[in-house]
Amino acid sequence: FFILQALLSGVIFLGEIPTGFITDKIGYRKSLILAQVLLLGARSLLLAAFVSRSLVLFVVEAVVEGIAACFTSGTGSAYLYALYGENGYLAKTAHAGNFGTAGFIISTVAYAGIYKISGMEGLLITTVVMDVIAVVCSFFLRSESSKTIIADRKEVQILAVFKNKKAFLFVISLAIFSIAWLLINFFYVEKLENCGLPVEWMSLIILIYSAVQMLAEPILGKLSDGKNGKSGRGKLPAVTAATAGVAFLLFGVVKFRSAVLLLMLILPLLLNLPEYLLMNLENQFVDETECGSQRAATLSVLNMGVNLVEILTLSASAFLTKIGIQWCFVFVGCFLMAIALLFARIQK
Repeated sequence: FFILQALLSGVIFLGEIPTGFITDKIGYRKSLILAQVLLLGARSLLLAAFVSRSLVLFVVEAVVEGIAACFTSGTGSAYLYALYGENGYLAKTAHAGNFGTAGFIISTVAYAGIYKISGMEGLLITTVVMDVIAVVCSFFLRSESSKTIIADRKEVQILAVFKNKKAFLFVISLAIFSIAWLLINFFYVEKLENCGLPVEWMSLIILIYSAVQMLAEPILGKLSDGKNGKSGRGKLPAVTAATAGVAFLLFGVVKFRSAVLLLMLILPLLLNLPEYLLMNLENQFVDETECGSQRAATLSVLNMGVNLVEILTLSASAFLTKIGIQWCFVFVGCFLMAIALLFARIQK
């Protein structure tokens, strides 16, 4: 599993920039439709690989899924920013994220019933059917404003964004957020076991923290409204990143069961808040560097660090387990607090 996941991350890493340029040429909507078609192909390959027990098909599926992910990387963010602009982007991004979370909750609840009735094959067939529906729905996406023809000088500007120190901050920050989500997704269970809690609780915990995660939209709407003033809104990335950092640090060292459970339920929400704010700052940065006509490609460049970190983290999963997952949470918490300090400095 980890090898295939690392392969997937590798494909995304290599394909980020080329697909970003293609997206800026054909438009965000068309790129999102193409991504859904590719994802349908990947899920069909996964079903075929499972039925035939073919390792080759599993590898091909990972490659196709990676290409699909490349076409969505940065595209969804660029699409929403193109439609709603700086003022509406944050609320719409959180709103779109809530739809994804709601879908995850529904799938988690339905999983047990589908698996009991038709097993793993039934789950994969259901996934393919839902991907067909997703492809159909993608054709109803609104079209963004037409893109201008991109000159060669703009391509140079994309590579030149790293002359700005903010670019490195975004790359590092996105990588840290990626590691944080990997810890939540893969190592929550180990923390449960270390605290002597039943592993069977994990499904219920996932459902509850997913529901709590959906509070990000109203919270960000309240925090980012005009009543807080421009200076107040400028402090939000630093404040929310610091809060998430403290929570991660505590989660790593606390052993009281009730405290661990409480932190488990709120950590994803606390991580979502600064992540959405970071995505908004990314788009503003693209405007500052005059790369708006190649927004998807520029965002892909900034995302490349995320994929590299995922490859290294997944490849070193055994090492992470050996040093103790609790220390991984502590280190990520410290990094998040460091990011908060950097955010505070650039917002001055």
